[in-house]
Amino acid sequence: MKHSLSISRQGIAKHLSVLEEAGLVTSKRKGKYRVLIFNNEPLQNLLKGWID
Repeated sequence: MKHSLSISRQGIAKHLSVLEEAGLVTSKRKGKYRVLIFNNEPLQNLLKGWID
């Protein structure tokens, strides 16, 4: 599959790995794919500070 992105697959994988290490996403293997789930809990306190 071709996409017109200016970043490589390896670059995307590295960014997603950093997000997973930070706890902002979790991943689960489904066959040959990796499903990513966004976790907004670490950001809740930050957002509360902006809203208050």
